[in-house]
Amino acid sequence: MKSEAQASIEHEVAELRGDYPRVTSCQSALRTWMEDGMPRHSLWLDIRWPQHQSIVSGPARGTADAAVRAALEQAVRVLEQSHA
Repeated sequence: MKSEAQASIEHEVAELRGDYPRVTSCQSALRTWMEDGMPRHSLWLDIRWPQHQSIVSGPARGTADAAVRAALEQAVRVLEQSHA
């Protein structure tokens, strides 16, 4: 059974690929750890398109949803700069 975070990531990655059809693959990994007694989350994305690859690691956030949004915003900036 998928967690809510996994389902959210899959949905957002599918939308990203729909917005940038040249993207051939996008693998993701959500990292979660404790820091100063508080949970921290960061999303890592491995985005590939013809002749390119970009590894995007979003900044640490307090919730998985915030980490997903932050990483995807960063991914969009990377894709916009590369004209993917």
